[in-house]
Amino acid sequence: KGGKRAGRNSIGLLYKPHFIKELQSVQSAGDPATLQCKFSGTKPITAKWFKDGKELTLGPKYKISVTDTVSVLKVLYADKKDSGEYIFEVQNDVGSSSCSASINCIVSGSHPISIQWYKDGQEITASEKHKYSFHDNTAFLEINKLEGTDSGSYTCEATNKAGSNQCSGFLTVKGLTSFFVLC
Repeated sequence: KGGKRAGRNSIGLLYKPHFIKELQSVQSAGDPATLQCKFSGTKPITAKWFKDGKELTLGPKYKISVTDTVSVLKVLYADKKDSGEYIFEVQNDVGSSSCSASINCIVSGSHPISIQWYKDGQEITASEKHKYSFHDNTAFLEINKLEGTDSGSYTCEATNKAGSNQCSGFLTVKGLTSFFVLC
């Protein structure tokens, strides 16, 4: 870190690349995650981004921009797989510098969360018969006036901007009462 004189030539002093503003860790889910680093040093300077030790390239997942003094990495639609250590490295003829930051994608319980229930693959519409609610990260389905035809496979699907997840269970009706299914 920091610029150090590396030598002298007929043009003047040469400086190893150094950071003016280092990376900062971010948390994101579903949205783009952006890392930015400002640097300085004797030109030409090459800049590279790495995730978990592997160099990143432009593509549908990553957008990279580099100017003479700033580089920005944008991770589009960040999800759990994008969590990890990101390293930014600058290099010139005199030396190199690197800095790192983490992206932590929080996906479980990120609000707003929408809940949908299914019976045997068919969507259940909220009604007097079927009431559902969501409290303390738990989804509830209340089935009133339980009948034998209510037996079947029930699936709860929770969705937020980071994606969706499901859990399922099987209900066998042996008597007539109200019944709660929770997921």
